[in-house]
Amino acid sequence: MNISAGIAIASIAGIMNGLFPLPMKANNTWTWENYWLPFSFLSLALFPALIDWFTLPQLLPVLQHASATDLLSAIGCGALVYTGSLLFGIAVAYTGLTLSFALLVGSMNVIGILVPRVLLNHSLIGSRADRLVLAGVALSIVSVFLGFLSGKSRGNDTVAEAPTQRLAGSILAVLGGVLSGLLPVAMTMPWSLRLFGSAVKYGGAQPAAASNAVLSLILFGGAIPNCGYCAFLMSKNHSYRNYSEHRHPRCWLLVLAMAVLYSASVALWGVAISPSLLGALGSSVGWALFVGMIVMSSTAAGLLAGEWKEAGQSAWKALMGSLVCLLSSMVLICVGNYYH
Repeated sequence: MNISAGIAIASIAGIMNGLFPLPMKANNTWTWENYWLPFSFLSLALFPALIDWFTLPQLLPVLQHASATDLLSAIGCGALVYTGSLLFGIAVAYTGLTLSFALLVGSMNVIGILVPRVLLNHSLIGSRADRLVLAGVALSIVSVFLGFLSGKSRGNDTVAEAPTQRLAGSILAVLGGVLSGLLPVAMTMPWSLRLFGSAVKYGGAQPAAASNAVLSLILFGGAIPNCGYCAFLMSKNHSYRNYSEHRHPRCWLLVLAMAVLYSASVALWGVAISPSLLGALGSSVGWALFVGMIVMSSTAAGLLAGEWKEAGQSAWKALMGSLVCLLSSMVLICVGNYYH
């Protein structure tokens, strides 16, 4: 194993993921669905297919030797997991980057860290390391609670028009986090391991890149609810006209930047959690590093964008408390996994 390389790759992936929604802040000529539809198509369907093309010498044999049940499991799981991304995308429009990511990461941390340990037959309170992980999960829950308080006490600003929108955005971010947290769970499922093995055996993939074969199928499933919902909104709101009425190359470049940042972050995370880098608990340790860097980069981006410049003192205290708890939980979880 090359743990130091796995840590570095997972950290870089988290930074990129935390920054991917930032171009949305500069895209004021399109509606939300105008940029989320091409972003979803690029990042969940096209780019993963291209990554597979370059990292899997023989993709077709992988699909031929995989059972229909395994393929449908990956696609169906992706539709469920990336409904969480859809909810998060809506939440950003209501609550902004900083709070949305804090709530998303706090809630998905509970699912993404705790459940894989249970599935890998690890005890929860059997050792000091287990108790450290549980303490980290508990802090993640506290961070979500404080995040709700910060959104509730935040003053009116340019991110949301009313407290009810901020509340709705906060709820959507948490629900999105619960669903998104199922991604590392999916990577421990038997069907996922069989697809991983098929990519190595029949696809000629290196172990560090074989996870991309699984992730690409999951991402393809995620494109279904995201693109479908955006298409529904365009039909309902007639916002598809924006593509012809506001044909600015800058808008498309911003969407492309979002897709590149997101797709690269997911691909790098898939590499980081491979057995050759972070070992058997790669999905758990890699997840902790990944989401920890998401929190730091998204917070910096949100503050630089001026999302909280009009927030009151109580909102600031609750937000900072949420972020401190979240980052502390990352430390406890990483230490607990390291000494397990």
